[in-house]
Amino acid sequence: MPGAQALPMPVARRAALRVPPPVRRARLPLWMWVAVIGLSLAAALPVLQFSDATARGAVLRGLERQRSGAQAEVRELASQVGELTSLERVAAIAQERLGLTPARPTVILTVHTPPPERLLPARFLPRRDAVLIESAVWWQRLADVLIVR
Repeated sequence: MPGAQALPMPVARRAALRVPPPVRRARLPLWMWVAVIGLSLAAALPVLQFSDATARGAVLRGLERQRSGAQAEVRELASQVGELTSLERVAAIAQERLGLTPARPTVILTVHTPPPERLLPARFLPRRDAVLIESAVWWQRLADVLIVR
Protein backbone atom coordinates (compact mmCIF):
# COMPACT_ATOMS: atom_id res chain seq x y z
CA MET A 1 0.00 0.00 0.00
CA PRO A 2 2.20 2.58 -1.22
CA GLY A 3 -0.06 5.52 -1.19
CA ALA A 4 -1.96 4.71 1.95
CA GLN A 5 -2.02 7.21 4.63
CA ALA A 6 -2.33 6.35 8.32
CA LEU A 7 -5.59 7.25 9.82
CA PRO A 8 -5.69 8.95 13.18
CA MET A 9 -6.77 6.76 16.08
CA PRO A 10 -9.90 7.45 17.96
CA VAL A 11 -9.39 9.35 21.24
CA ALA A 12 -10.72 6.58 23.46
CA ARG A 13 -8.32 4.12 21.98
CA ARG A 14 -5.41 6.51 22.37
CA ALA A 15 -6.18 6.95 26.11
CA ALA A 16 -6.24 3.19 26.61
CA LEU A 17 -2.78 2.74 25.08
CA ARG A 18 -1.23 5.59 26.97
CA VAL A 19 1.24 4.50 29.71
CA PRO A 20 0.26 5.86 33.09
CA PRO A 21 2.80 8.15 34.72
CA PRO A 22 4.91 6.53 37.49
CA VAL A 23 3.41 6.66 40.94
CA ARG A 24 5.43 8.81 43.29
CA ARG A 25 5.73 7.29 46.70
CA ALA A 26 6.25 9.37 49.76
CA ARG A 27 9.73 9.00 51.30
CA LEU A 28 10.06 8.71 55.06
CA PRO A 29 12.23 11.31 56.75
CA LEU A 30 15.57 10.24 58.19
CA TRP A 31 14.46 10.62 61.81
CA MET A 32 11.67 8.08 61.22
CA TRP A 33 14.16 5.55 59.86
CA VAL A 34 16.43 6.10 62.87
CA ALA A 35 13.45 5.66 65.19
CA VAL A 36 12.35 2.42 63.50
CA ILE A 37 15.88 0.97 63.63
CA GLY A 38 16.31 2.05 67.27
CA LEU A 39 13.01 0.45 68.29
CA SER A 40 13.95 -2.75 66.46
CA LEU A 41 17.28 -2.92 68.31
CA ALA A 42 15.59 -2.18 71.62
CA ALA A 43 13.14 -5.02 71.01
CA ALA A 44 15.91 -7.45 70.00
CA LEU A 45 18.20 -6.70 72.98
CA PRO A 46 16.17 -8.60 75.62
CA VAL A 47 15.95 -11.59 73.29
CA LEU A 48 19.73 -11.61 72.92
CA GLN A 49 20.20 -11.28 76.67
CA PHE A 50 17.80 -14.14 77.39
CA SER A 51 19.50 -16.38 74.84
CA ASP A 52 22.90 -15.61 76.43
CA ALA A 53 21.50 -16.34 79.88
CA THR A 54 20.01 -19.61 78.59
CA ALA A 55 23.36 -20.68 77.11
CA ARG A 56 25.17 -19.86 80.34
CA GLY A 57 22.52 -21.75 82.31
CA ALA A 58 23.13 -24.82 80.15
CA VAL A 59 26.87 -24.58 80.76
CA LEU A 60 26.23 -24.18 84.49
CA ARG A 61 23.99 -27.27 84.56
CA GLY A 62 26.71 -29.26 82.77
CA LEU A 63 29.30 -28.15 85.33
CA GLU A 64 26.97 -29.06 88.18
CA ARG A 65 26.54 -32.54 86.66
CA GLN A 66 30.32 -32.91 86.49
CA ARG A 67 30.67 -31.79 90.11
CA SER A 68 28.04 -34.25 91.33
CA GLY A 69 29.79 -37.03 89.39
CA ALA A 70 33.14 -36.10 90.94
CA GLN A 71 31.57 -36.00 94.41
CA ALA A 72 30.10 -39.47 93.88
CA GLU A 73 33.53 -40.73 92.82
CA VAL A 74 35.11 -39.17 95.93
CA ARG A 75 32.54 -40.88 98.16
CA GLU A 76 33.20 -44.21 96.45
CA LEU A 77 36.97 -43.84 96.89
CA ALA A 78 36.50 -42.83 100.53
CA SER A 79 34.49 -45.99 101.16
CA GLN A 80 37.24 -48.06 99.50
CA VAL A 81 39.85 -46.38 101.72
CA GLY A 82 37.69 -47.14 104.76
CA GLU A 83 37.55 -50.80 103.77
CA LEU A 84 41.30 -51.01 103.25
CA THR A 85 42.34 -49.34 106.52
CA SER A 86 41.45 -52.21 108.84
CA LEU A 87 44.66 -53.89 110.03
CA GLU A 88 43.45 -57.42 109.32
CA ARG A 89 42.54 -56.48 105.76
CA VAL A 90 45.89 -54.74 105.21
CA ALA A 91 47.74 -57.82 106.49
CA ALA A 92 45.67 -60.13 104.27
CA ILE A 93 46.26 -57.97 101.16
CA ALA A 94 49.99 -57.74 101.94
CA GLN A 95 50.26 -61.51 102.15
CA GLU A 96 48.01 -62.26 99.13
CA ARG A 97 48.95 -59.60 96.59
CA LEU A 98 52.48 -58.67 97.58
CA GLY A 99 53.65 -61.99 99.01
CA LEU A 100 54.88 -60.41 102.26
CA THR A 101 55.41 -62.55 105.35
CA PRO A 102 55.34 -61.58 109.01
CA ALA A 103 58.67 -60.38 110.41
CA ARG A 104 60.90 -62.77 112.35
CA PRO A 105 61.33 -62.14 116.05
CA THR A 106 63.87 -59.42 116.85
CA VAL A 107 67.02 -60.35 118.74
CA ILE A 108 68.45 -57.70 121.07
CA LEU A 109 72.12 -57.89 122.12
CA THR A 110 73.66 -55.81 124.86
CA VAL A 111 77.39 -55.00 124.70
CA HIS A 112 79.19 -53.90 127.85
CA THR A 113 82.24 -52.28 126.26
CA PRO A 114 82.45 -48.50 125.76
CA PRO A 115 82.12 -47.23 122.20
CA PRO A 116 85.24 -46.04 120.39
CA GLU A 117 86.22 -42.40 120.69
CA ARG A 118 84.64 -40.30 117.99
CA LEU A 119 86.75 -38.15 115.78
CA LEU A 120 84.93 -34.96 114.98
CA PRO A 121 85.60 -32.85 111.89
CA ALA A 122 87.30 -29.52 112.56
CA ARG A 123 84.10 -27.56 111.89
CA PHE A 124 82.48 -29.16 114.94
CA LEU A 125 85.41 -28.56 117.32
CA PRO A 126 85.49 -25.38 119.44
CA ARG A 127 87.41 -22.55 117.83
CA ARG A 128 90.84 -21.66 119.21
CA ASP A 129 89.95 -17.98 119.05
CA ALA A 130 87.20 -18.54 121.57
CA VAL A 131 89.70 -20.07 124.01
CA LEU A 132 92.10 -17.13 123.57
CA ILE A 133 89.30 -14.57 124.03
CA GLU A 134 88.23 -16.14 127.32
CA SER A 135 91.79 -16.01 128.71
CA ALA A 136 92.41 -12.40 127.57
CA VAL A 137 92.12 -9.45 129.93
CA TRP A 138 88.91 -7.40 129.77
CA TRP A 139 90.59 -4.38 128.16
CA GLN A 140 92.13 -6.60 125.45
CA ARG A 141 88.71 -8.02 124.61
CA LEU A 142 87.30 -4.48 124.41
CA ALA A 143 90.11 -3.42 122.07
CA ASP A 144 89.48 -6.47 119.87
CA VAL A 145 85.80 -5.55 119.61
CA LEU A 146 86.48 -1.89 118.75
CA ILE A 147 89.29 -2.48 116.26
CA VAL A 148 88.09 -3.79 112.94
CA ARG A 149 90.60 -6.00 111.24
